[in-house]
Amino acid sequence: MEVEGTTATVRVRNSGERAGREVVQVYLAPAEPGTERPVRVLAGFAGVEAGPGESAEAVVELPRRAFEIWDATAKSWAFVKGSYEVEAGRSLADRRLSRIIEA
Repeated sequence: MEVEGTTATVRVRNSGERAGREVVQVYLAPAEPGTERPVRVLAGFAGVEAGPGESAEAVVELPRRAFEIWDATAKSWAFVKGSYEVEAGRSLADRRLSRIIEA
C-alpha cells in the first residue's frame, strides 16, 4: 500500500484460475484516540477486478471528514492534526497492510 497525501493505493493480485473481484476497505486510526473519537473509522473502499494471475490497483481517497471530530462549542467539524495509521484489508477483521501518515 502506498499513501500519498490523502490517496491510498492498494495493489491486489488474483492468484486464482478464474477472474475475480475484491473490495478493498481502508480504515483510519488516530495515534492518540480520545474519548471523543473512535479507535478507527472506515475512511473509504474501492472494488477492483482482475483476471487469473493479474494485478489491479484499488485507489481510495481519504476524505477530510475522516480526520475531523465534532466540536460542540463551535458547533462544527474540526480537523485534528497528528499521526494516523492507515490500514487496508478485506474487512475490519482482516486488515493486512498499514502505514503511518501525518495530517
